[in-house]
Amino acid sequence: MPPDVTQPRDALKRPLYELERYAGWLARDHVSVAVRADVHALGAAMDVGNETSLLLSTLDKDIGRLPSGDLRKMLRNALREIRTVLAPGGIDV
Repeated sequence: MPPDVTQPRDALKRPLYELERYAGWLARDHVSVAVRADVHALGAAMDVGNETSLLLSTLDKDIGRLPSGDLRKMLRNALREIRTVLAPGGIDV
């Protein structure tokens, strides 16, 4: 019997939505534009089932370049949730 991937895929919807929403709140500086592009690329890769590890790493680095504050913390928390679902035993996207 094949594993049920519906639940993990559903588990990705909320944190990905939050990541997209928070990225939309960022300013228009170079780093913020990079974070938004990273989030868009991650969402596209997850939609088609491509490997996401490099995209997650790049997004994590770019989030780290943002000024510290609540928005950066919220982005990191959403990214952590996505990594948890995508981790081995989660879902193979």
